[in-house]
Amino acid sequence: MMTNLFSRLREKEKAWRFVQNELSEVTEELKNPARGWYQIYTFAAEEEPDFEEQKWCLDSRDTLALVMIDIGGFRKRDLDGAVLERIRRILHFFEENQYDCIVRIVYDHEGKAFVREPGTFAQVQAHLGQLGDVIKECGASVFIFQGMLLGNWGEMHGSRFLNDERMFQLAEILRKKKAPQTFLAVRRPVYWRRLHEGQKVGALECSDRMGLFDDGIFGSASHLGTFDEEGREDQPWGEPWHRERELEFEKELCQQVPNGGEVVYGGGYIRNLMPGSVAEELRKMQVTYLNRAHDARLLDIWKEWKYPGQGVWAGRSIYDYVGAHLGYRFLIRNACISRTRRGGGEYRVEVEIENTGFGGFYQEAEIYLEYADRYGEQHSVILEDRMKGWKSGETRRLSCMAAAGRGQIVLEARRKKDGRRIRFANQAGEDGRTVLGYLDTGC
Repeated sequence: MMTNLFSRLREKEKAWRFVQNELSEVTEELKNPARGWYQIYTFAAEEEPDFEEQKWCLDSRDTLALVMIDIGGFRKRDLDGAVLERIRRILHFFEENQYDCIVRIVYDHEGKAFVREPGTFAQVQAHLGQLGDVIKECGASVFIFQGMLLGNWGEMHGSRFLNDERMFQLAEILRKKKAPQTFLAVRRPVYWRRLHEGQKVGALECSDRMGLFDDGIFGSASHLGTFDEEGREDQPWGEPWHRERELEFEKELCQQVPNGGEVVYGGGYIRNLMPGSVAEELRKMQVTYLNRAHDARLLDIWKEWKYPGQGVWAGRSIYDYVGAHLGYRFLIRNACISRTRRGGGEYRVEVEIENTGFGGFYQEAEIYLEYADRYGEQHSVILEDRMKGWKSGETRRLSCMAAAGRGQIVLEARRKKDGRRIRFANQAGEDGRTVLGYLDTGC
């Protein structure tokens, strides 16, 4: 009788099998939140938007929108309640349409900051305080707040108010007012360093969630003045550094906070660019987002250039490669299912996932494993609950125990704040979930 029991158990073991799905990488831009291409949507603070018409202007390929709001008409007075409520409704409009907003509120969007900005710094402070309250209330939709209202196009140049002391005062307003999940961004790395004087020694720390934006990428060797034009060595903390040193600084800083902006056709400088160097520099900068429309002259060249690497991207355009790798891009490299010593009641799942994107993952999200037990009941277990901080190029090996059963083993990731799905860069079903394979335990 005992012999018959062992025989039946061995037969069950032989029936146990896992058929892994093809986990090859897809060459498409994944419509994942808080990353990718964006377009600019401009509003005048004193004018009521036509939201029905605005819907027709939205690009369904994007999950990001740069919302630029011009308050230049209020240079001599505080913003009134109607304007603040209008700004709330603009931000809610984009949230309802599932866009994460890069918000830039400006006095000027024509390159005329000296004319459009208030006559006193006190008025700028008052405006930023009012706007900070709105940005905090709309924290669910505001991914990044760029700049400090000042400069041509809000780009923090061409303003009489951007000395170190005043910039620090404006930064303090934003730090105190913004929602905890909202990131800040300043135009040049040297501005970040001047606003973080205490970090001259040791690893960079971003408790205020302040990152960078660069609207001069590839416009010249210095990204149109983003870095030191002269290429001098050993510049102090509070001065611009030469190109390579600044890129290394951005590589370290932007593992914690987003970086992005616009690429620019640089005339003669275009001869210094190659497909491989473009991808390498964007990866070093940890770029999460770029303007889809600017500069079309350079973007059109990228559409002609071929990606020089091997694998699934060989022969694809550098434009496609860049678009797919902006921000994070999670690729499942391998999946393994194995029996445990406890017998047929459980099995172990191990998954290897790499972030192949240019940038890190900066928000809270979780990875789930879904499977059926021996009774056909569906289960979902958290495989990773700390996706925030997953760096570009980092591979994680995740594992969990699951009850033995029969059926598909599925992997999916979702952002915590709103449940938005985060797709993996592998073959997926129409619902966006990735099937690791099929398990039959004979149960």
